[in-house]
Amino acid sequence: MIQPRMAVATLAALSLPLVFAVACDDHTVTSAACSDRSVISLPACPTEDGFSDETCQSFDDRTANGQSMANDARSPAIAAPTEGQALPGGTPFTFQWMAPTSLRRRMPVTRALTLADEWHRWTTLIPEAQAHCPPFSGRGYDLIFRSGDQVVFRRQQSGTAWTPDAAAWARLRTAAAGGALALTIQTATFSANLIPSGSGPFVQSAPRRFTIAP
Repeated sequence: MIQPRMAVATLAALSLPLVFAVACDDHTVTSAACSDRSVISLPACPTEDGFSDETCQSFDDRTANGQSMANDARSPAIAAPTEGQALPGGTPFTFQWMAPTSLRRRMPVTRALTLADEWHRWTTLIPEAQAHCPPFSGRGYDLIFRSGDQVVFRRQQSGTAWTPDAAAWARLRTAAAGGALALTIQTATFSANLIPSGSGPFVQSAPRRFTIAP
């Protein structure tokens, strides 16, 4: 005969995975792109930029779940390159953009973390070198470079300018050999690595097209 106290403990143990499964419904789609440095560039955290792999994962979760919204007023304004600009291939180009016109002031975002948030943070697989970055809060950007319909490279960070390193520039130059590249930049406001409801990502309705000389 099972004692009442033992039965309660057994039921609680069996219920715990179910609680976690329900709590994690907001994070059902994940991506390995954040750890594949051949297709994505992330800043050195925290010395170069506070943006981290965990922040990247939140970006990818939202994008993969179809939650990235086209909204020109709430997406970044690309300053360089200009539309149709031909970039010289010999020297890496500095891409530049501005914060959304409707949200130029950087506002602090705070909210209490939920059980789902904590579970997502501890179950996300990230490279060891980036595993101890402080939680990132603030505005982050995701630069997406495409050749036709194919994503050829991405860069994520919190700053509003990026100069590719030699490897990233070589990848972009190779992709541009087939014609013009298209750049879109999406943005979101983070709270402790996560994107609260209504905080993005927001992306331009039309990409910025440019070419790179051989």
